[in-house]
Amino acid sequence: MKCYFHSHTLENPEQRGLGVVSFTVPELNISFRAKYMGTAIECRYAALLALLEFAEVNPQLFKEKILQIFCDSDELVGQVNLLINCGRGLEPFLNQALAYKKRIPYLLHWIKLRENPAFDPSVFD
Repeated sequence: MKCYFHSHTLENPEQRGLGVVSFTVPELNISFRAKYMGTAIECRYAALLALLEFAEVNPQLFKEKILQIFCDSDELVGQVNLLINCGRGLEPFLNQALAYKKRIPYLLHWIKLRENPAFDPSVFD
C-alpha cells in the first residue's frame, strides 16, 4: 500500500521553529496534518513517525500489506535506509523509525516534491 509524508518548516529550517507535518494514504482516503516544533529534518522524522504510529494503531487497515512509503527528503530516506549517517541529535528519531520497521513491514522511497500527494502548497499561503 502506498503512503506519503511531507513536512515544511514555517520559520528558519535550520533552527527549531514551527513546522507542519502531514501524511496521506490515498487508497484509504486518509490525510493527516499537524503542527510540530523542530528543525526541518526533525519535522520530516515526525511526519514519518506519525504515519508509522497510525499504521501500528490501525492494523486492520494495513493487514498483510507491505507499506511503500514515499517522501521528498533524500536525506531522511538515506538515513532510514542506513545509506548515510545521521547526527547524534537525530539518533532518537532514527532509532524509532528503525524500531517500527521491526514491527511494521515498510520500504522507504524518495519521490519528487511535486509528485508527493502529502505536499500541500496552501501551507505557504
